[in-house]
Amino acid sequence: MSDSNEMKLVTIENVHFEIPNYINENQIYINSYEDMTQAVLRMIQNKYLFNFDRNLLRSIMEDLTFMYCPGDDINRDRVLSMLDASDDEDDGESEEESPSID
Repeated sequence: MSDSNEMKLVTIENVHFEIPNYINENQIYINSYEDMTQAVLRMIQNKYLFNFDRNLLRSIMEDLTFMYCPGDDINRDRVLSMLDASDDEDDGESEEESPSID
């Protein structure tokens, strides 16, 4: 960033570019979710403003961590558990909305 007082807005539209770009420019190595958390904390410290839901940010961070280190079962399990939770929620909604047959 050119001006030390200038904030950089990170939105849902550009997060897929901004986080990896920051990681590459700063030569940060991502091996775990903790590494990703530290990278995002550094971004905030460097005046990157995340302008979307924090739960979505965590989900994106988990996905990116798995992309950077796909061989780690812990990273894989984090992504898988998020995907499984979504499937369970969808199943529950469809059962509630289904008309009962007597």
